Amino acid sequence: MWIQEITNKEVWNSFLADTKPNTFLHSWEWKKIQEADGEQVETLGFYNENGLVAIALVIRVNAKRGNHYLIPHGPILKDQKYLKQVLEELTVYHLPSTIYPLPVTLRIAPLVQNNVENGRIFSNLNFRPSPMHVHAELTWVLDISTSEEILLKEMRKTTRNAITKAQKEGVVVEISSDPTTLERFWPLYEQTKDRHGFVPFHKSFMQSQAEIFGKENKMYFAVANYQGKDVAAAMLIHSGNTVFYYHGASTKVSVPAAQLLQWEAIKEAKRRGAVRYNFWGIAPIRQAQGKPDPNHPFTGITIFKTGFGGYAIDYMHAQDLPLNWKYWKLWAIEMWRKKKRGF
Repeated sequence: MWIQEITNKEVWNSFLADTKPNTFLHSWEWKKIQEADGEQVETLGFYNENGLVAIALVIRVNAKRGNHYLIPHGPILKDQKYLKQVLEELTVYHLPSTIYPLPVTLRIAPLVQNNVENGRIFSNLNFRPSPMHVHAELTWVLDISTSEEILLKEMRKTTRNAITKAQKEGVVVEISSDPTTLERFWPLYEQTKDRHGFVPFHKSFMQSQAEIFGKENKMYFAVANYQGKDVAAAMLIHSGNTVFYYHGASTKVSVPAAQLLQWEAIKEAKRRGAVRYNFWGIAPIRQAQGKPDPNHPFTGITIFKTGFGGYAIDYMHAQDLPLNWKYWKLWAIEMWRKKKRGF
């Protein structure tokens, strides 16, 4: 196996489209978004006698807590049997960098199942669990290939009733692929940030997402309006056969606008030909009770998301390959942040 940089968008996205599961975090568009945000990106192809068998989008993140390489939701494999070989190649590949100080770790947020076998592959190559998650690892997914009638029937009764109530109360949901709709989304996003205390994305970064994905018809907004006022909004990314509920925002309101907004976003995903709707991250679910951990920061949103029906996918936790002793400074800072955020 050997590594060669890929500079052709069509080659890259074509390989991505032919593999499962889908992810927008390894798309050529995500590369352009990261570059617009000032990051350096490598697009690596892994080849053997059968041709291109894997790709890895490597972001060189310049961060105060410690510069590091990041592979988001990757590497993407033609077949899971190549995982060990690809990781072996990555551990010895010289990743060029103009970042100073030099990166302290290679961080991989893999899109592989969280199981003992995959964990052993990483640990045998001297990877260790990252202090914090990078992207959603336990995700909630809904199969939307069935009819709207079946989807409604399989929802939790309270969710279905909430949709009906919002419709009767006059909530109207608009679907828009216009990037300027971010101006309606943003005030709600800031209110949500203040209410829940999470670390937000900056506006220019989200503007790049809206514009770059929007240009390729891979993005849309859903905005719920009640009595002439925007009360809930979502930004959704369409990648392959999956639509991702990536950003959400709302204000406190007396009607269940958020449930109707999700339902209209799901129907738009069906119109676009998607067969899966990914609600993104949820809190750990206690198997014995079938309910989320009540002490987890995501408990409320988990109850909301699971009300639409679906199933959980447990992806492996992010893995770090320390590159020098300064990695432990990054580790200490992120362990403190993890504790502070309640994860």
